[in-house]
Amino acid sequence: LGVRQGGQRVGDVELPPWASSPLDFVRQSRAALESEVASGRLHEWIDLIFGAKQRGAAATAAANVFFYLTYEGAVDLEAVADDAEREALRTQVACFGQTPP
Repeated sequence: LGVRQGGQRVGDVELPPWASSPLDFVRQSRAALESEVASGRLHEWIDLIFGAKQRGAAATAAANVFFYLTYEGAVDLEAVADDAEREALRTQVACFGQTPP
């Protein structure tokens, strides 16, 4: 599965207690994602991730706000004079990602 920042290899995962096997985990997860409940609320998720509730007052009202560095363009890395600070900012973005524009 990869390597952690500290160098430890990650080769396995723990299943939640409700899954009896990897196949059961996939089956139950798929059933949940394809359920009427999930399908009926899909438009709400789209609004949070890509739509009107992604930024601004609507995002705040929906408790859909994130650390400022996750927003593309929040910091001009080329304008950061200190090399260590610029690298720290780059590392945070690389590790935690950015919200879609």
